[in-house]
Amino acid sequence: MINKQIDKIEFKDFEQLLNDAISEGKTIDYKQQLPTNSDADRKEFLADISSFANASGGDLIFGITEEKGSPKSIDGVEIENVDEEIRKYENIIRDGIEPRIALATCPVKVVDKKFVFIFRVSKSWNGPHRVIYKGHDKFYSRNSVGKYPLDTNELKNAFNLSQTLTEQISKFKT
Repeated sequence: MINKQIDKIEFKDFEQLLNDAISEGKTIDYKQQLPTNSDADRKEFLADISSFANASGGDLIFGITEEKGSPKSIDGVEIENVDEEIRKYENIIRDGIEPRIALATCPVKVVDKKFVFIFRVSKSWNGPHRVIYKGHDKFYSRNSVGKYPLDTNELKNAFNLSQTLTEQISKFKT
């Protein structure tokens, strides 16, 4: 995750990721292109987003080419209407993950109509979250090598943790 408020991120921050060879991991993931309208791309996108929410949170960054997990170039993605694009992906997230998650989206201009898009997902205390897009029904999390589907024991632990936190908050309020 870029250690900066999302609205303060600038192009030089991506250059720093490149220069420092910050590899993909539990809190950062690079993608060259935004998801297409195909069901497979959308499911993959939603799996990435939900995995961050179910783990430690993190940044999903589009417009950076990676090789073996390390950033190699900042190419950006060409966008005609940035606001429309943000709205499109936020709607996909809203309708494709339950329970709903909070996230922030930030486009950073590279050149002309090319942008790097950051989807910053906070660790959720309202999880676990699952992808529900077009009959897909899976829960994901992340570790140091990327996302993975949760198994039965991990799901049980996630639900128990969520319930325990709710109870602790209620007791604290009382």
